[in-house]
Amino acid sequence: MNEEARGGGAELSGMVDRVRYRASWQQSLPLGLILGVVVLTQLSNPSLWEHHRSGLTGLPFESRVLAMVALVLVTLELWVLTHYVGVTLTPEAVVVHNLRRRTIPWADVAEVAVEPVTGGRRVVLYETDGRRTPLRMPSSGFLSRDRRFDDKVATIRSWWLAHGGAARAADRAGESGGWGDTYGRQPERLGMRPTPSRSVPTVLLLCWLAADAVMAGFAVGPDADHPTLLSRTLGALAAISLLLGAGFLSLGRGVTLTADHLVVRGLRPRTVAWDEIQGIAVERHRGGRRPVVLEAGGRRTPLPVPRVGRVLWDSEFETRIRTLRHWWSTHAETGTTPPEPALRHPDEPPLLPYRGPRPWQKAVLALACIVLGYEILLSVLVGALFLTVGQ
Repeated sequence: MNEEARGGGAELSGMVDRVRYRASWQQSLPLGLILGVVVLTQLSNPSLWEHHRSGLTGLPFESRVLAMVALVLVTLELWVLTHYVGVTLTPEAVVVHNLRRRTIPWADVAEVAVEPVTGGRRVVLYETDGRRTPLRMPSSGFLSRDRRFDDKVATIRSWWLAHGGAARAADRAGESGGWGDTYGRQPERLGMRPTPSRSVPTVLLLCWLAADAVMAGFAVGPDADHPTLLSRTLGALAAISLLLGAGFLSLGRGVTLTADHLVVRGLRPRTVAWDEIQGIAVERHRGGRRPVVLEAGGRRTPLPVPRVGRVLWDSEFETRIRTLRHWWSTHAETGTTPPEPALRHPDEPPLLPYRGPRPWQKAVLALACIVLGYEILLSVLVGALFLTVGQ
């Protein structure tokens, strides 16, 4: 019996012998809207309408084929990502549905863990041969939040325990509560990047400026019939620089935790051994707060993540701080955990634990993302008009 349940999965009961987890409609809706905007942008491209062909009305045959191929590919991609991708639990094995389907017997699963990924969480299966298999679904992240994610993880883990994993989990019982250290298993390597609530607004702003730079370089000026080669080159170089900056701010910055050292990735990358760290403290910074690594030589190294600002925030700030300190106390050969140094002035009030963003911060961020997204779409449409009709 295979019983499907709300939220993209099936609940475990005495009558159920198969559980299927896939993306729920709440997770599929944002992806469908994004792909729909891509299709509409393609169909509204003026190059499809062949204005320069006299005697033709509407779309020519090749343009219709191109539009239909794009629509079919987007529909197929949406179906694969929302309906096919996922996992099936059976009494004998766990079936992982990706582009390449895999069947893993429960006896070969050494651990069921939860690890962070790009501002969200996902389930990872550790196998007895050392192989690591991340699951696409269930997962929870930015624009694809799954409120029942913890329940689904508990169901997967209960199936593993009931079909051969109880002996391996005997010494690992209990959840440590650290970010990236769930169910007692700490990964060998952990990366922290800016959360979408901090990186997305900046990336959208830079992408908008990049689109405007291309449009300005390829636009026809008041004193010229056609854009010059220099203007096109400068516009393209400015757009490439802005897009590279957007990629660096979203993917390039961060920290990487390994068993030997802490890697700080920024404009000036640094590698700090755990033994050289005296403490990891939190200080006030520009109306927010940031972590600072205090080294043995007296050097202070601010970390690019996690951070909290006046408007932008990181809802996992306190959890990430605990994870940093946990890795430091675990891998530093100090015997005992040194006392946490204080960075604040004696007369300054202590920092209270971060409680998350305020409603006005969420409203400002949502409004900014909507406006920037609209401006980017408008710039792309107008830019496509310049690239076709304006030439």
